[in-house]
Amino acid sequence: MLKKEEGFDLPEDFVVKILCRLPVKTLIRFTCVSKRWRFIIISDPQFAKSHLQLALQQGTLSQRIFVSIDPKYFWESPQFQSWEENFKGSVRHLTFPSEERNQLVRTSCNGLVLLGDSYLTGLVALSIWNPSTGFFRKIPSPRMTECTDEKGGKKDLDFVISGFGYVSSTDDYKLVFVIPGDSTHFHVYIFSLRANSWKVIEAPHLSSPDCHHEVGTLSNEAIHWINYGRGVSDPASMYAFDLAEEFFREMTLPVCYPDDDRDMRVLSSGGCLCMWLMTDGGLGCEIWGMTEYAVPESWVKLFGFRKYDLPDVFTSLHCGWHLCSVTEGGTVVIQLFGSKELVRIECRKEEKPICSGRYNLPEELRRCRHYFHTTSYGETLVSAPE
Repeated sequence: MLKKEEGFDLPEDFVVKILCRLPVKTLIRFTCVSKRWRFIIISDPQFAKSHLQLALQQGTLSQRIFVSIDPKYFWESPQFQSWEENFKGSVRHLTFPSEERNQLVRTSCNGLVLLGDSYLTGLVALSIWNPSTGFFRKIPSPRMTECTDEKGGKKDLDFVISGFGYVSSTDDYKLVFVIPGDSTHFHVYIFSLRANSWKVIEAPHLSSPDCHHEVGTLSNEAIHWINYGRGVSDPASMYAFDLAEEFFREMTLPVCYPDDDRDMRVLSSGGCLCMWLMTDGGLGCEIWGMTEYAVPESWVKLFGFRKYDLPDVFTSLHCGWHLCSVTEGGTVVIQLFGSKELVRIECRKEEKPICSGRYNLPEELRRCRHYFHTTSYGETLVSAPE
């Protein structure tokens, strides 16, 4: 029981149940109430897990857009910002808790953001960061002995696919990097945060080298990505890597795209595995969802839009863009190439899409060398197992 001199006479389990229903931003402020409260909120993994599970069940998990911005010069440090997914509220300028430079965001899971070196394959300078609590952990780089040629030199690692996710059966988080071996197999590098170690397994050659530096999508504790194929005799397909069992399986794509249209991407919305694909020669896009995981017949079209429906967003039909996130309610956030701008679009099946928000990088940051990098993350109290 919490002591009266700390200002409370309620049973601790009752207080914890109340705290579990509060948003992360409020809880962080409450860490100054007492040492005990600070321990519960910041350091108790069971409380963090219960808080996350309740937020997911009640649909109250606050989603934010995380942005890593390349500096103008390579010797400068990157800058990080985040804001609410609905573009409301003020922008948070985040202080990266490390002296590592050239960091870019790769993906996130349960509020933990994965970062890696922006100039290489992402296999070095790895770290896990919870921007909501400040939790930070460096990840050792793997030994790349399997990725050497016959003369002992390093192979070209231009083709790397990666992923990050949670394994509930072992209460562990795993990083996965898939790197080509010879013409028949891959090397799969797997890092367990609980074991704090890497291991390497071999897998059959599944994907073509068109997936350069692709970050896979987490759904149902598996990492998914697209094999774009090489033509009619080698059609596009989807593969998943099961994080618990550590094996690959093939998934069926929705039958919704012409054979010559290969611009697509797998993503997740509210835990549902989804597929984004370009249509009409790049003038439109559609979002499809797998309503029952691993059941091919459950693919359904959720929504879509065309460029000419949004002339205030796409000033030219040749304007390029990249999908950042999608919600269950039919909202997408896209990044416009060249303008350093994010746009929020509301899509409905029977209604014309509308632009409901825009965000431009500040003028002093618009001179960054490359396009900035984004991911969506939930505000949680989660830290990685030690």
